[in-house]
Amino acid sequence: MMSEQPNDNKLVPDLEVEIEQQKVMTVISPDGRPPEMASTRINWKRATLIAVVGSLLGVALLIVTLGPTAGGLASILLVGYIALTVPVWGAGLMRGQEEKIAHEIAERRVHPHQR
Repeated sequence: MMSEQPNDNKLVPDLEVEIEQQKVMTVISPDGRPPEMASTRINWKRATLIAVVGSLLGVALLIVTLGPTAGGLASILLVGYIALTVPVWGAGLMRGQEEKIAHEIAERRVHPHQR
């Protein structure tokens, strides 16, 4: 997270707030501390790339080998699979809200005079 420092107007990372946020997340979140941001971004990029390429290749292979009907059916099943994964997306959104609340608490603890 970034926060505005009182001495200059540019945004810089506030390490004290980050450390405090980690402590708060350990207490308020059922999952505990969040993973490091860099590893999270890398993992999401890899997973997205693999999922998109794999899905396209799978549907293309079905169209070539079994015909357009099978490819259409596979596309419909893929949409159904995505619909079934919505609860996982919801859990990710809830985790984001937990992190936001923890950041606000940490911000108030570290910089009480800025409020």
